[in-house]
Amino acid sequence: MKKIILSLFSFFLLGTLANCNNNSSDVKIIDIKLTNEEYAYVVKQGNIELVDSFNDFLIDIKDDGTFDDIVEKYFEGTGEKIGVEYVLDIETINDANTFVVATNCPFSPFEYVDNDGLMYGIDIEIAKLYSDLHGLNLVVKNIEFDAIFTNVDSGYADIGMAGITINEDRESLYDFTIPYYQASQKLIVSKDNTDFDNCLTSKDVEQVLNGLTNKKIGYQIGTTGNWYVVGDEHWGFTGFTNIKTQGYKTAQLAIQDIVNGQIYGVVVDEAPAISMVEKTSKNNMNLSEKFRVFLEAIEKDSFKDLIKTGLLNTVLIAVLGLIIGIIIGTVIGVIKVAPKYKLWLRICDKICTIYTAIFRGTPIVVQLLLAYYVIIPLIGLKGVNPLIVGIIVFGLNSGAYVSEIMRSGINSIDKGQLEAGRALGLNYKTTMMKVVIPQAVKNILPTIGNEFISLIKETSVVSFITVVDLYTAFNTIGTNTYEVIIPYLFMAVIYILLVVIISILIKLLEKGLAKSDRSN
Repeated sequence: MKKIILSLFSFFLLGTLANCNNNSSDVKIIDIKLTNEEYAYVVKQGNIELVDSFNDFLIDIKDDGTFDDIVEKYFEGTGEKIGVEYVLDIETINDANTFVVATNCPFSPFEYVDNDGLMYGIDIEIAKLYSDLHGLNLVVKNIEFDAIFTNVDSGYADIGMAGITINEDRESLYDFTIPYYQASQKLIVSKDNTDFDNCLTSKDVEQVLNGLTNKKIGYQIGTTGNWYVVGDEHWGFTGFTNIKTQGYKTAQLAIQDIVNGQIYGVVVDEAPAISMVEKTSKNNMNLSEKFRVFLEAIEKDSFKDLIKTGLLNTVLIAVLGLIIGIIIGTVIGVIKVAPKYKLWLRICDKICTIYTAIFRGTPIVVQLLLAYYVIIPLIGLKGVNPLIVGIIVFGLNSGAYVSEIMRSGINSIDKGQLEAGRALGLNYKTTMMKVVIPQAVKNILPTIGNEFISLIKETSVVSFITVVDLYTAFNTIGTNTYEVIIPYLFMAVIYILLVVIISILIKLLEKGLAKSDRSN
C-alpha cells in the first residue's frame, strides 16, 4: 500500500514538475472590443419591490458621486476598500432582515477574494452600502456563475451580482435593475501569438477566428463569452464554424490551459481579463515558488476554514449517505427476496423497483439539482441547508445501489439457514434479521467498502448546490491565487489518503469478523 501511495504521489509530482518547466509563456489581451454590453443586477421575476428599491439606490449613489468613487477605487487603486466575509455552509436565510447576494469570484474588479480572506469588489461594496442603508444583514454566497440564476429564481438568493449582461432572452425569465456598467468581451491568447497583429476592429478579429482550423477557444460556462463563441441567435452571435469550443467553470482554468498549450485562446469580460492576465503573467514560477504561494494561502484563517469545512462536508456526506443507504438498501433487499404472498408486499416490491430504477438510472448531479432547485422550492420549504439536501440525496442514491448489493448478499446465503430458523419457531422477520442478514453483511462487506469509496469521490458534485466540499475548497484557493497546479495536486493526494484509510478500515473489519467466526 505504501508503494502505491508513493508511486501515485511521484506521478503527480513529476507531472507538476514537467508542467512548471513548460509554463514559461505569458498571455496577452487582444485590445479590441468584441461586443458592447451592459451589466445589471438580476432579481427573481416579479420582485418589483426589490427592483424599484435597488434602482432608486443606484440612481442616488450615481447622482452623489459615490458610484464613481467606488469604480475609481478599484480601477485606479485609490481609497480604502471595504471587504466582507462570505459564507461557506450556506443555509437559505433570506428573511426580512437579510440581504442574500449570489456572486461568482474571482471576477476582479467586481468581486474577488483578497489576501486577508475577505471578499472585495465594486459589486460587493454596492451590496454592502445597500444592506447598510436598509438595516439588513448582508450574506454573500460565492457560487458558480451559471448557478446564480437558479439560486435567484429558486429563492435562495435575493439578487445576483457578477457582471451579468442584460439581453432579451434573460429579461424574459428574470427581472433586472437599471444598467450600471458598460462592458465588452475580449480575446486572450498566448503572448507570442501574432495572428491578430494587423487587426483593428472586431470584424478583423472575427475574420481571423473564422479562418482558424482545428483550434480550440475557451469560455466560462453561462457567460456572454460562452454565447459569443458557440453562437446564439437570441444574443445575436453567429459563433465560429471552424474552431472547436471548450467550456470551463472559471475563466482562470481556461487561461491556465492557454499557458499549458491546450487551447488557442479564451473570450472573457474586459475588466476581469485585465486582472487575470496581469496575475497569470506574474505566476510564471518554479515549483518551489508555487508551493510557497499555496502554503501562504492556506495559512490564512479563511482558507484554513475552507479546507476544514470542505473535508468535513465530504466525509459527512459520504458517511451519513452510506448509513442512510444501508438502511434503505437493507429494507428494499429484504422486500425483494421476501415471498410475495400478500398484496402489500407485491405493492412494496413494485415501489422498490421504481425507486431503484429512478436512482440508478439518473446521474446523481441531476438528482441534486432536481431536489434543491425544483422540489424544495415547489413544496415551499425555506431555511433548508444544502448540506442536508446533499446528505439525503446521496443516501437515497446509495440506497438504490446497496439494495441490489444486499439482495445478492441475501441470495448468497444457503436457504437452509432460513428454513432452520423457521424450524426453531422464529418468524420470517426475526429469522432474516438475526440469522440471514448478519451472514449476508459479511459476504458483501468488500462491496459496501467500494460503495463508500465511490461516495467519497462523488461528493465533488455537491458544489452544484453550493455546498463546500474538498473540490470546492481547493478550486477556490486555486482560482483566487491564480495557481491551480499545487492545489489540485494536494486535493488529489487527500482523496487518495481518504480512500486508503477506508480500505484499511474495511480490511480490519473483515479480519475482525473472520476472527469472530473462528472463535465461534
